[in-house]
Amino acid sequence: MRARPERGAGTIGTATGLLVFMLLMFTAVQILFNLYATSLVTTAAYDAAREVAGFRSVDDRCGATTAADTAFVEQLGDYGRAGYARLEWVCADPDTVRVRVTASHPSVLPRLLVGLLSLSELDRTIEVRVERLR
Repeated sequence: MRARPERGAGTIGTATGLLVFMLLMFTAVQILFNLYATSLVTTAAYDAAREVAGFRSVDDRCGATTAADTAFVEQLGDYGRAGYARLEWVCADPDTVRVRVTASHPSVLPRLLVGLLSLSELDRTIEVRVERLR
């Protein structure tokens, strides 16, 4: 009885292991990128809201949102100029400045995994109180 050679028998196992390893690495990169992008976008939106809250009247604040949008996009650089993040202002309340920031992060993962892990969307509302001198 002659033994069969086992050359090439580990190819499938090695390829599967490499695929799983690469998916885990891409997931780690995606999570780190999303944490960084979320922090950057939230900080830029907070800075824009704080800048608008510095105006005295509601009309001045509503007019200042255009300049704050421009500053927001400039602070984000290429990420902002590419249109990944947007601001929506609410100018109704005289005591607070409210801005909703939405961002759609680019992904290195397949769409199916990004959808399952919910890593691609950011939706936050930032409120800054208007300070008045007494």
